[in-house]
Amino acid sequence: MASQAIQQLTIHLKGGQTINIQFNAEKAETLNPQIDAFLQYVGDKDKQGNNFLFQGARVLLVRISEVAAAEVVSMIRKDEAPAQAPAK
Repeated sequence: MASQAIQQLTIHLKGGQTINIQFNAEKAETLNPQIDAFLQYVGDKDKQGNNFLFQGARVLLVRISEVAAAEVVSMIRKDEAPAQAPAK
């Protein structure tokens, strides 16, 4: 049974919209580099007039001044072995 760490970043915007982005992660307890960079960028007062670009399968541009809150949830996805056919 294989497992994969996934992290979901939820960005709450001031206008009431919510954006969910899923990332693969090395470990559940270590943030994906894009998530880590985004959280640091949001916390920098000098960057409030800028945008942040997420790259990957889904490209997303977020205006930092519109971010009201952000949260990260780490999950482990386990692939189950296929069920074996009964013996004849």
